[in-house]
Amino acid sequence: MEILEGQQGQIVHEHIYDKGGQRIGHRILPKGMNNDSIQLHPAPAHGVIITVRGRIEFGTEDGPVELYPGKVAVMEKGDLHYMKAIEDSEVFVVLDLDK
Repeated sequence: MEILEGQQGQIVHEHIYDKGGQRIGHRILPKGMNNDSIQLHPAPAHGVIITVRGRIEFGTEDGPVELYPGKVAVMEKGDLHYMKAIEDSEVFVVLDLDK
């Protein structure tokens, strides 16, 4: 068993786990900030986006949806997406790089 702890701060973009074909990304985004690019870009792998604090705009080919604690997105490798913080937010992205 491993207990993982991510960084804290106003802006965080890190991988807190990256082994055996699994990766866990941790993002802290202040209101208005986007993840990498506001443009749609392909998902690197099958994954789940879990918002643990705040609200994010999760852009998809079908248009944006709002994610917040209790509402997650599941994406397949290649799905086009982006993330933008509607309010100060914290998100985990769990990827299965082997799938």
